[in-house]
Amino acid sequence: MRLAKLDKFRRFGRGTPSTVLQSGTLSEASVRRICSALQRKVGKDPALSTVEKNYLRQQINSVPKADGPAHHTVEQMARLLDANYLQRWAKVVATPDFSIELFARSVASHVLDMGFSPQYIHGVLKKKVRGDAPVSLADMCEELHGVQALCPIRPFKVLLAFPRLPKLANGIPADWLRGEAVKGWLVENGFDITNVRAQAAVVLTVDARDPGAAAQQARELSDRFAARTRIATGEPLDRVALLWVQGDEMPAPLVGESRGVRVKELDREGRIFSAVPTSDSVEAALELLAHLDESSPSAAIAGGWGAIEGLLADPGDRATAADNLAALVACSFPRQELTSLSFKAASEFEHIAALLGSKPTNRERSLTIAQLIQDGKMPALKATADRAAVERLRKLLGDPSAELQTVKDSIADAFHRLYRQRNLILHGGRLNSVALKASLRTVSKLAGAGMDRITHGHYVQSLRPLELVARANLSIALITKDKALNCVDLLEHK
Repeated sequence: MRLAKLDKFRRFGRGTPSTVLQSGTLSEASVRRICSALQRKVGKDPALSTVEKNYLRQQINSVPKADGPAHHTVEQMARLLDANYLQRWAKVVATPDFSIELFARSVASHVLDMGFSPQYIHGVLKKKVRGDAPVSLADMCEELHGVQALCPIRPFKVLLAFPRLPKLANGIPADWLRGEAVKGWLVENGFDITNVRAQAAVVLTVDARDPGAAAQQARELSDRFAARTRIATGEPLDRVALLWVQGDEMPAPLVGESRGVRVKELDREGRIFSAVPTSDSVEAALELLAHLDESSPSAAIAGGWGAIEGLLADPGDRATAADNLAALVACSFPRQELTSLSFKAASEFEHIAALLGSKPTNRERSLTIAQLIQDGKMPALKATADRAAVERLRKLLGDPSAELQTVKDSIADAFHRLYRQRNLILHGGRLNSVALKASLRTVSKLAGAGMDRITHGHYVQSLRPLELVARANLSIALITKDKALNCVDLLEHK
């Protein structure tokens, strides 16, 4: 379970489930799904005691009423777990019986949802690992617990600079820096001013846990300013390509990292510069999906869900698009994992490289690796993540239908969360949902993978999206252990 999910449910309650139900922003079925998903995740989390799990389940068997006892119980349990969640995991990993993947997902999600930036956490762990003393997983948990205590949410000052003065009807705000004052601020805060060209700047104050998170907050403010400028003046807002966070050593890029949405089929099939549309709905969905990769959080969610719903919603029920896309992603997962492992294994073991040398296609490479795993002949790969992938596939090949359904259900939860965020934004005007950024972090790459399969089905197989969904669901339902190697062909013609 991601601990922060409990905190999000608690804080969502401050907006109150009854309020959003009454307003029509979310349906009762949607809120019940939140409760159901939380119960499942709580049940799998070894950091909670059996007593805690049972008591929490009792509180969310039905939707907690606003300001009712169950609502406050969830709030207090979230606060209780916040205080020592990482230390709880330190005890769990000291035992031999735990899932390394569940550990990684739970701890990583917790620290990110607490407001830390990935770069900062990576730096903390990298420094710890490179120390003189051996480091265990329990040591990492204790280290992160200390970091959480030492880095509360606090104000950061961030300089956003402009190469030329924006054209504003009322002139430049009085509290902005101009000319040499911009460089003066940078020098005063220890930054190199070589090649810095700025006629004006604004010093933003944002609340964050670390400089990387502060830079991200400033990026979102900058994008908001740019959107306002465009619709107010009709002109783009020209900004210097860097941000300077007070207390950090180096400036941060103004443009954040990509969210990883990729539809590689467009490149494989030479469709990037095709000027002849073959389907208005697919073309429109691809344009909307681009927002999921690069736009502000609210625009990314609105555009991303628009792409998904437009292609995959059953008539009369928009929410079904989440389950339909999850089926496509689940069916693409085995070959993607196997293909990646084939290249890793070939680079580490000569006999596997020789075995794969005569396999020209990814399908053939995937089948070969799947056979090795199924026969117990797959050698141990160097990276822990790769060994974990082998174990995932070993489990899938042992019971393919049940495991694929589990994967589908987990992915569907993520897409339903995206749908709820879209409704909160478009129907409730809520742009500050605590689950908004986490939803983007979870679904962006998954949405890209699903759209990649839709694009392949459209251009190569001449299949409409819902026809491909029907094929995916049929494949998941009918695949059996004795035909487990068919998991590499779940979306292909039968």
